Amino acid sequence: MPHIKRVLKYVRGDYCRQLLQLTGVTRAQRILAHEPEFSTTINLKDACANLDKRQRQTFDDLTRRIDQMTDEVGQELLARLVKNKAEYIAQDDPYNQAAWVLLHEQSIFEQAESERFADEARLTAKWDSFKVLSSVNQLPDLEGLKEYLTQHFGGDDEVLVELFQRERPSIDGTTETLQQVMVYREGVPSLLKEVSKEKKALRETMVRPAREYAFLWNPQKGELEVVIRKKQEREQLAQLFTSKGLGIEQAPEKLERRQLTLDVLKSNPVLPFTRKEGIEQVSVSYLKFKSTRTKAPYTVRSPAHKAHEKDVYQVLKEDEIEHFLNCGQYSVAEASIAVKFRKKEGQSRANSTIIILKEPCTSNLQDLTERERHLSWNKLREWGLTHD
Repeated sequence: MPHIKRVLKYVRGDYCRQLLQLTGVTRAQRILAHEPEFSTTINLKDACANLDKRQRQTFDDLTRRIDQMTDEVGQELLARLVKNKAEYIAQDDPYNQAAWVLLHEQSIFEQAESERFADEARLTAKWDSFKVLSSVNQLPDLEGLKEYLTQHFGGDDEVLVELFQRERPSIDGTTETLQQVMVYREGVPSLLKEVSKEKKALRETMVRPAREYAFLWNPQKGELEVVIRKKQEREQLAQLFTSKGLGIEQAPEKLERRQLTLDVLKSNPVLPFTRKEGIEQVSVSYLKFKSTRTKAPYTVRSPAHKAHEKDVYQVLKEDEIEHFLNCGQYSVAEASIAVKFRKKEGQSRANSTIIILKEPCTSNLQDLTERERHLSWNKLREWGLTHD
């Protein structure tokens, strides 16, 4: 598997041995050094030959988790949360940094994973926000919540409830303190098909994948965010949290989705970015105006593949229809922002992406890569196009 090969290629040999020991193997086999000297790998054929099925699954999970936290989003979270920052910084590269945190500060690694799960969901449609209609600033009653969750999900499933305090930057530049509750429950048994290397045949394995739920409680604002893929369950779980976790019987009020403020683009605003973010150029490539009187749409688009050479404001000027920007009769209903990234070393051409926004609260963030979603949401807040 690619993530196993990457971890074994870049992570130090002694860390690899410790990872193998976490699977139940008492002695890692045949650590082979490759040039350069600091790069070590484990011979997959020899080291994994004696791993049983459970050990292989554990090792696969460990390497997958390390690999996932080596990108810029994962590194940002780990660097902010890690306790021994000097030792963390001393590691060679993101792979060794992620492996070191998993091995030496496991609870921090798990918190970083949980924060990422919740924050990434907020960039998609997997969450809802609720206003708790009562003054309360207490921590959730975990025991009461866990007991009710067990009953709620059938009573037989294994349920794990974890609580930690965290911080999250707000749109106004301040930092808000949250209590995040993670709920893991054993999923419905299902058969997973896999190829048996020994017999060269297809076989089925019974698996019980864990399901994750996240609750983010902001005592100062009295707001609760519920993260779960199934939309129909969020309101029920929000009421469950407030009644069983906070002791409030009054049902919370669902808040409107994060609103977009696209009329900001009528003023041809400066959309700033920094070199550190890896962005080379930002241009507004498409605007759709809507008449406030007749609801009739009017669209303006940059020439194909030339958004960075001629944006919509230049098109409006050349076509002598700049009155759309200055007239209160028209509002911006949709917009597209073209983002061109700096070319990285080894790339033949620079990457680019299009951020599509539709009022009141629709976007294509869920279709972007994880890093692009993270960066795009931060930039949209900075540009005044949305808010928390």
